[in-house]
Amino acid sequence: MLRGFLALLVLAITAPATAPSRPPTEAAPVQVVPLHTNGTAPRVPRPLPPRTLRLTGLVHDSLTGFPLPGAVVQLVEGDGTGDARSVITDDRGRFQFADLAPGRYRVGFYHPRLDTLGIEAPVRTLQMHTDATDVLLAVPSAAHIRAAVCGAGDGGREATLLMGVVYDARIGTAVADATVQVEWTEIELGRRTATPRRVQRQVVTGANGWYGVCDVPREGVVQLAVRTPSDGIDHVEVRLFGDALNHRPLYLGSATTMRVAGVVTRDGSNRPVANATVSLPNGPSTRTNAKGAFVLDAVPAGSRTLDVRAMGFYPERLTVDAVQGVPRVAVGLRSFTSVLDTVKVLASYQRYSLRQELAERRRMGIGRFITEKDIELRRSIVLSDLFMATPGVFVERQMGLQQNVSMRGIFADRCAPSLFLNGFAMFLADFGSAPFSFADLDAMVSPDEVLAIEIYAAGQVPTALGAGMSGCGAIAVWTR
Repeated sequence: MLRGFLALLVLAITAPATAPSRPPTEAAPVQVVPLHTNGTAPRVPRPLPPRTLRLTGLVHDSLTGFPLPGAVVQLVEGDGTGDARSVITDDRGRFQFADLAPGRYRVGFYHPRLDTLGIEAPVRTLQMHTDATDVLLAVPSAAHIRAAVCGAGDGGREATLLMGVVYDARIGTAVADATVQVEWTEIELGRRTATPRRVQRQVVTGANGWYGVCDVPREGVVQLAVRTPSDGIDHVEVRLFGDALNHRPLYLGSATTMRVAGVVTRDGSNRPVANATVSLPNGPSTRTNAKGAFVLDAVPAGSRTLDVRAMGFYPERLTVDAVQGVPRVAVGLRSFTSVLDTVKVLASYQRYSLRQELAERRRMGIGRFITEKDIELRRSIVLSDLFMATPGVFVERQMGLQQNVSMRGIFADRCAPSLFLNGFAMFLADFGSAPFSFADLDAMVSPDEVLAIEIYAAGQVPTALGAGMSGCGAIAVWTR
């Protein structure tokens, strides 16, 4: 029996297993770690989590020198084809982007200020490994814009740029292919002469309505006119300041009318100027009330020249934009006493020489003269009244005491003659409008201050008044 039990035990040990088969288990890879020279294994550093970066900066307007709030700043990763992230600058022009991964970025901005200038701000490229702070984005400076448009100018002289955008005053869209014409008068000084010449430049607006005219005067007044096949504006006066860039948007839309309101005050104060005349050339006219306020109705839409005059003040001409929602116009008039300093007469030889010149020209028998004796006998209230009895000179009363003086011309029955005060050209007939007129002269000079007046018809103007040689003659007023 014992022998049979041992036989079964041997059979159980040598018999194959009947349990279900399992897939073989792969052996774990063996990591070979290099040893230091001292035989110890180095510590393996743990991987760091991705770092989040920040980008902060400022949007600056280089033309005004102030930060630019409300600008939309855009950031794009890589080559600029990915999704853009946008933020808006705060009231200090600051902006910030957070949670940025290290890498290459492109950043730029947009603001309506760029549209009014007709330019695009440059885009900056940044390679970020750490936080980027104080990133500056800016409207290009005046010198940069001028150099890009005009270059260095003739003979290395820096050019002055007059630029802007032409808009449709009715719907506010830019006007392409509009012809912009700029004119101004330059005086060429000789040894004994001063010869005026008219300079004219003409450009055409681009697809975005932008125009730019290089090498305009650094200071003074220029006249702009805009033309399209269906619309136009004439002789808008723009005052230029000594800067690399002068910016002036223009508006077209004379087919509709707008209302322009405002207030006239003494320059440098809030004191109103009552009974001042406010008008548009060849357009509506009105007077200010006791508070200096005025309202002009039926003003042709677009950019217009507003003319403001009052007794005892220098006239003021400014360009207003008669468009929907235009703000009230604030006009400051300068009094004569605030501009003219005390004048002391140290010698009388200049007046004596002038009397001799006037006597010599009178003996030549050319032109007409109003003498001191004539002035005393006529007892005129304003200067222009002295021309009432002068043949070939016409005086027309305008609003209030203002009067307009005209003469017979070669090419017209009546035209505006050139006007001189003590040899200074106040108005040149053949060179468009000028800073002063007869209405201004009435406010500046009293009849009892006049020494003599010379009146020359067309073709009779002496060489001493060579700038007045035009198709409409000249009038020269000399004070004591």
